[in-house]
Amino acid sequence: METRIGEEMEVPYANLNRIYQESKVELDKAVKDCIDNSWFIKGPKVVEFEKKLSRYCGAPAVGVSSGTSALLLAYECLGLKPGDKIVIPSFTFISTPEMASKLGLQIVWADCNKDNYTINTDELAGILSSTKDIKAIVGVDIFGHTCDWDTIKNIAGDIPVVQDAAQSFGGKYKGKLNGTYNNLTCFSFYPAKNMWCFGDGGAVVGNQNYIDKISMSRDHGRTDKYVHEFLGWNERLDSVQANILNHMITKIDAHNEDRRRIASIYDKELDTDTMVQTADWCENVYNQYTVRVKGRSDVIKKLAEQGVQTGVMWPLGCHAQPAYNSKDLLKNTDQVADTILSLPCWPLMTDDEIGYVIEKFNEVDKQ
Repeated sequence: METRIGEEMEVPYANLNRIYQESKVELDKAVKDCIDNSWFIKGPKVVEFEKKLSRYCGAPAVGVSSGTSALLLAYECLGLKPGDKIVIPSFTFISTPEMASKLGLQIVWADCNKDNYTINTDELAGILSSTKDIKAIVGVDIFGHTCDWDTIKNIAGDIPVVQDAAQSFGGKYKGKLNGTYNNLTCFSFYPAKNMWCFGDGGAVVGNQNYIDKISMSRDHGRTDKYVHEFLGWNERLDSVQANILNHMITKIDAHNEDRRRIASIYDKELDTDTMVQTADWCENVYNQYTVRVKGRSDVIKKLAEQGVQTGVMWPLGCHAQPAYNSKDLLKNTDQVADTILSLPCWPLMTDDEIGYVIEKFNEVDKQ
């Protein structure tokens, strides 16, 4: 790819405003319609989004207030009880184990693999053979790359599997869209995700019985306005966010294709072989484009001086966070967390911006 040698640019880590400007008329109208019609909590736009999401994913769906609440409600609806053991990979955002801990579950930490940083299935098999009474397994799609779900389910047997797909909306495993092959799939629509709204938002997709229970649980266990069958939560998706998502779901395939376009250029032009190795069975949607570097702090500083913003997801595995401070030895997780670096990879990046990132990374990485 040709670059403008010698010209300085500013390339942000993400540019949500550019994506907003692409759909400004539609998104402004989505917000205004809710205000003009006093659609704020629940209501027709939430129902509309749930129907669109269900059609897109090919399974029943329910909107909730965030990806975090999606995980909370998914764990709860499986009937897990305090003290129950749940396998969770450490290399993930804190929400994945946090909600399990809030429910009193006992976390059994799993390491990631070195190719795409999803759960290490060999280690998962070892955990299930050596640890009794595992009640659930969580697999986390990392940076847009799905887990090896068939292998996970073969290992799990009758143990329910939850898919944390916060970073992989629109991704596919063996040609099937996320949301069609696990007990429950949890999505986040936080502004940093592939499909996003103007704040927090989330959803759960899965078996109809689970979705019916979550639909009640997100709304105080309500069956009628002042009738509550069980104690639930206040984890509803609001109408404004739902209506924004009603438009954004029409853009997701084009946006994900743009992410793949950028990633393919990086794969060819970056002078490194440390990028994610996408498996044959995965259609990666590149929520992040990551490489691994030595001297990460210096690389971040030098790229920033050249106008290229970067990100680090995540500098610590969850097991090593102060909130947990586990002594478990997770070699791959620790090594990845020490070296991972995300480069700008977002829809509507220009060729000049992509070329500039490549030029400056290659310069800095050689130093």
